[in-house]
Amino acid sequence: MRKYGLCIGINDYPGTGMDLRGCVNDARDWTAALSAAGFEVTTLLDASATKHRILGELEALRRKARSGDSVIVTFSGHGSFITDVDGDEADGIDACWCPH
Repeated sequence: MRKYGLCIGINDYPGTGMDLRGCVNDARDWTAALSAAGFEVTTLLDASATKHRILGELEALRRKARSGDSVIVTFSGHGSFITDVDGDEADGIDACWCPH
């Protein structure tokens, strides 16, 4: 059984006036805890946590993970809501992450 982790922390949201303070620390703490538990961890912080990079790392996890492996993804940053376009949410709203 292999163990993989992806930890994302975004404090810096340029041009929004909505910067955060503890998200990078959250991601670093999760990285340390998962690494100590034997996980191979990728960490994306602030400017490296773009939509393109996050989706790329999620795809990399999907490709390498096999049945029986453990995969943990953590996100600390802003979230938001968007209109549900595929009808799978009773309230018509999907939650989403806000990348850098």
